[in-house]
Amino acid sequence: MMLREKIVRFCLLLLRLGMGGFFLFVAVRKLLHLDQLQETIDRFAIFPEAWGHPLACLGVSCEIVVGLGLLFRRTCAGAALLGSALTFTFVALFVQGWARGLSLSCNCIGVERAVTSYPFEVAWRLVLFFPHADSPVGFLPEGKNVF
Repeated sequence: MMLREKIVRFCLLLLRLGMGGFFLFVAVRKLLHLDQLQETIDRFAIFPEAWGHPLACLGVSCEIVVGLGLLFRRTCAGAALLGSALTFTFVALFVQGWARGLSLSCNCIGVERAVTSYPFEVAWRLVLFFPHADSPVGFLPEGKNVF
């Protein structure tokens, strides 16, 4: 194995583990403030208020599954796919709330904060989306898995 390939593998391993750790960190923070996450979901005004708590629990559960899945090579492709779906779904919900003129706040990392720049909020989530979207595919020749 060439040095360049080893370096690429190592960097991608760090990216995968870092994203897994990030998802787990965020999930734990959200668990500590589940009521704030429920209020955030209710502010989007898409689902009935009674769905806020179950959706908050489902979202945190999915983040835990993604975080744990990214830590292990055998499950990273499925976790990356679920992480992509979560990120894309949130961006879609966020953009439609923005388009409807809602004043949104974000509970993305377990701490509520006001959103001041909607384009920036969408852009940084898309930056998080792309490593997940590409990670199951791999970068190495002959279809080798990069992780």
